[in-house]
Amino acid sequence: MKRIIPFLLSVSLLYSCHQEEEISLPTDGPVINLAELGLSENDVVQGRMRIKLKEEPAGNLSEKSIEGGISARIKMIGRSASALKITRMERTFPHAGKYEERTRREGLHLWYDVWYSEDVSVARATGEVSVLEGIEIAAPVVKVRSLGAGEPVWRAVDFNDTFIAKQWYLENPGTESWQQLGADIRVADAWKKCTGDPRIIVAVMDGGVQVDHPDLVDNIWVNEGEIPGNGIDDDGNGYIDDINGYNFMYDSGKLTPMKHATHVAGIIAASGNNGKGIAGIAGGNGTAGSGVKLMSTQVLGATSSNNTAAAIKYGADNGAVISQNSWGYNTTTTSVSYIDPADKAAIDYFIKYAGCDNDGNQLPDSPMKGGIVIFAAGNDNVSNPGTASPADYDAVVSVAAIAPDYTKASYSNYGSYIDISAPGGNLNGNGMVYSTIHNSSYGDMSGTSMACPMVSGVAALVIQKYGLNERGFTPDRLKEILFKSAYDVDNYNPKYAGQLGYGCVDATVALGIEVTDEMPTLTLKNNKVSDGNLLFWVNYQLAGNARIIIYNSTGGKVFDSKRGVMAMSITKIDVSKLAAGYYTMEYQCNGRTMKQNFIKY
Repeated sequence: MKRIIPFLLSVSLLYSCHQEEEISLPTDGPVINLAELGLSENDVVQGRMRIKLKEEPAGNLSEKSIEGGISARIKMIGRSASALKITRMERTFPHAGKYEERTRREGLHLWYDVWYSEDVSVARATGEVSVLEGIEIAAPVVKVRSLGAGEPVWRAVDFNDTFIAKQWYLENPGTESWQQLGADIRVADAWKKCTGDPRIIVAVMDGGVQVDHPDLVDNIWVNEGEIPGNGIDDDGNGYIDDINGYNFMYDSGKLTPMKHATHVAGIIAASGNNGKGIAGIAGGNGTAGSGVKLMSTQVLGATSSNNTAAAIKYGADNGAVISQNSWGYNTTTTSVSYIDPADKAAIDYFIKYAGCDNDGNQLPDSPMKGGIVIFAAGNDNVSNPGTASPADYDAVVSVAAIAPDYTKASYSNYGSYIDISAPGGNLNGNGMVYSTIHNSSYGDMSGTSMACPMVSGVAALVIQKYGLNERGFTPDRLKEILFKSAYDVDNYNPKYAGQLGYGCVDATVALGIEVTDEMPTLTLKNNKVSDGNLLFWVNYQLAGNARIIIYNSTGGKVFDSKRGVMAMSITKIDVSKLAAGYYTMEYQCNGRTMKQNFIKY
């Protein structure tokens, strides 16, 4: 091979080598500027980086790790590797078995996580490696956190679950001082049509779900191709003993039950109408074989493993079509949005390949062609997207939280990147969200962590109605249904108008909405602009490279810009420099022209 990959082909464990010769990095060596990424040393995992190669290295690297025996086949690169004292190196996305073909096609096999001495700063280590020949990307690994904000009588629906009266978020009666009638997800009438179907799998990216919780056990995904406890990858998916999912914190098929993850899982799919506990949004109606399946992909726990990218991809490769994410990066002060490039690649992979074969064709038993990725927006009560990542990534559905009275939850992030809202509960006291927790129990929590699975649960009901009866049902159509059916909450939140997405998720309207493939749609989110930002969205017929023109009331052109516009994502146009008055926005894309009028105050 004419061009070698000096980093990969030269790294050794250095157990003996760096004992013989201590080599220091030059004081004037390359350093990346974490601040330009919106990060600090406290935001990132020490002693670890993530790299992407420009091309596949020559020779046979082990698929899972380069520990043991690597010294015999991979040589040192000299000063950089020696000074970093590299101790471990693994593929970020492990060998995917039967899905390895498409993994390589998408270039995910070129990603590696590299462990090195914590004596070296992340900025210095990443900078040193970034300039090596053959390295396309060298990036820090950002710490992650759960987005729950805390750890409460009436009958909501006709289900017989013991604690359903505590679930105000299903159907809010407005009878308490902290409530408003209807500030909920309006699921009662929706349950007359759909209550969840086991062909729909939701990957819960979180801590470990308690898979034997009595109110969850019937709706836990089981990998039928795997034989428990035999230490063999029976189904050839690249993971051993992954019976109910996989623990990416500890590289094990054994999950660690955690409160937050189990709470999130219960909101989505605790068994409904089973005479005990609570009712999940898509947890079934008490009959055998009803309710969606929950796959646990554990990325939160006591260590800082943080292989969120591999966990997202695992969901797509193993049948999930919804990726539920109530976590975010542990960055709360940054003003710059940063997403781990491997996480971005994994999200794009999930959207493209979930429910599909290696060639991207919908599988016969899949309810959707592609997948939807849903993220909690975060609990910092700010509009800065830098604190919300990955929730601010355009390709995901970003969820803010409302309180039991329609107002923005006190803690919830907000902004133009928000797609939709859902009940997240009050921060403490009355009006928190009641659900399953670990130790086979139940309890209250609040946060955008709780709002996010409400959207995931309603999404599962929409897929049941439309996806199971229609081949080729796509994530774009699912998003269009969720967003068009949401009810407006801006009137209750004038300070946050246009910053809580399309409104609050509405299960009943979502299951009755008519969505056509033929009609292009351009919708202004705020046709009365008071904060200087014009917000709009388009459906997939109008997505792409668009030209946006704004005319004043006399027909004069005052704005003309070209930009890429994604389907069903809110796009923001800065009109702060325009004078107060009446305007017309003209949108051109894909050979179509659409116009909408608005007022600038």
